[in-house]
This record gives sequence, C-alpha cells and structure tokens, in this order.
Amino acid sequence: MLLGTDAMKYVLAVLLVLLPAAVGAQSSEELAAQDLRLARIADAMLVGNSRLCRQTMPVTGMILHSADQYGDGAQALFANGPLAIAQVVPDSVADQADLRAGDSIAAINGTPVAHLNPQGEDHLRELAFFLLADTAVSEPVALTVVRGEEVLMINFSAPRGCRSLVEILVADGPNARSDGRVIQLQYDFATSLSDEQMAVVLAHELAHTVLEHRRRKEALGIDNGSILRHVGRNQQVNRRAEVEADRMSAHLLANAGYDPMIVPQFWQTPEGIRAGGGAMPSFVYPSQAARAQIVEREIAMFLPSRRGPSWPGHLLELRDRSLAAD
Repeated sequence: MLLGTDAMKYVLAVLLVLLPAAVGAQSSEELAAQDLRLARIADAMLVGNSRLCRQTMPVTGMILHSADQYGDGAQALFANGPLAIAQVVPDSVADQADLRAGDSIAAINGTPVAHLNPQGEDHLRELAFFLLADTAVSEPVALTVVRGEEVLMINFSAPRGCRSLVEILVADGPNARSDGRVIQLQYDFATSLSDEQMAVVLAHELAHTVLEHRRRKEALGIDNGSILRHVGRNQQVNRRAEVEADRMSAHLLANAGYDPMIVPQFWQTPEGIRAGGGAMPSFVYPSQAARAQIVEREIAMFLPSRRGPSWPGHLLELRDRSLAAD
C-alpha cells in the first residue's frame, strides 16, 4: 500500500463525494491509485528534464485539491480550509517534510489562500499550484499548514522541474492533451497503460510544452479547437508539431531513466494506436509505422547509447522558429 491507512481513508472519503456524479464505474481507490501513479512518473520526468525547459518550478510531490472541485457534500471534508493535500508522493520532498494527506494549506510563500480568487474554469487548486510554481529558484517552499488544531509553518527545498500541472482527467475527453500549462491523461485511457506506456504518453505531451508548441501555434493563428485544424496550413502546422513532439519524447524519456526505444515500440501497440487517434488514417498524425520509424531514426542519430543525459539542442532550437512550412 503506497499511502498510510489514515491518509488513504481521507483520500477515499473525498473521492466518494465526487465519484457518483462525475467518474462512473471506477472505485475511489482506483482513482486515487491512478492519481498517485501518474504523479510518481510525472515528477521524475519533470525533474529529469528541468535543464531543457525555459520555465521551471519546484517539484514537491504534493497532489492538491480544493473544495470548489466537488459538490456541496464535500465541504465538510475541507473543515480547516478550502485547499488541502489529497495525496503525497512517497519519498518526495513533501513526504520528507512530513506533509500528509488531509493537511489544509492556509498560505503559500506568504500569500494567504483566502486571497486567491479563481476565475472562469479555474479552481482554487489550479491557482494554488501556479502560485507554488512561481517560487523563486533560490527560495524554499514556505507553507502554512492546518492539521487538526495545529497550525504548522513548514519550509522545505524542492528540486526544480519543467513547469506543468500533470493530472488525471476524470471526465469524458481526449486520451491525453497538453495546453502548455496543464497535461491531462483521461482516466480510462490511463488504466489501460503500463507504467512504461504511461511514461511514453506523458513524454509526448510534455514535449509539446518543452517545445512551446502552444505559443508557436498562436503566433500563426492556429486554433486547435477548430475542425479546420485538420486541413490546409493548420494540418501542416499540427503535423509538424506532432512529429517534433515524437522526436523530443525519446530524449525526455532517456533523461528520466527510460530506454527511449519504448517509444517506437509503443506506437505500434493497440494502446499506441488508440493514443494516436485510432486505426483510421489521421490528417494530423503520421501513420503508426511512420511514427515508429521517425523515433527510431532520432534515437540512432542522437541517442545511440539509448540513455541520458541528453541535450537535444537540434530540437530545442526549433522553439525560436516558426512552425510554418519552410
């Protein structure tokens, strides 16, 4: 069991409030396990590739949640404040600092949580995450924590990692997606993957963040939410971004301690076909065989030892180029 008994009971109590309305058949224990599984894989990958990212953050090992993510019945579970720790990754710096599932967070780096004002679709949890992400490189993370009747001041240093919120999507949606700030894996899809396969999917989505594809597409007026993303210049730009992400994913995995050859192997599995949009030919993605060949060529040319550390400067320099066709 990855969590202590009290911590798991708290997590399950919170998730039981959410499950009937939004999650469907999976149990609260299964959802908690997928959240923690993804966090462990993601934290290692974010830290292992911090040198490649122009924007970084402290990687703490805390999985946060807030009362406004749930229905009215969840309010009692946030008795000490609307922001709390849902889970703590074992052996993370948060774990070493004795932070626990169920701890309420009253202030982050001196900013009271009560002063945060979510707008639009954001929840308090997202605002808190990005406030944490803004911690200066030279500064420790400073939290005011409420645990029962105690108020604790907890400061700790955390390793830097690529700046991105990684989470399980507990609703209908794409198998995986990245918007430059947040990476999401859909719950049902995540459960179908082995840990290595999950790492491949995560590396591909993180590659979009590392290569700043959202910014580069916006500079060209590309709208990924439009059906027109599949035609004309939009299709060409989106396909170029996907190929760049496939190539970069091999380096991200190598830096996180994986054999990069799991990438071409993945794209030819049923799970890889599903991740790439299904068996029908795609206007955006190359064929599964082509994706495997592209990554195999990348590994042969730039990762012949099949391990990190890797500095893929030939790909990083693309961040300052247009995604439009030459």
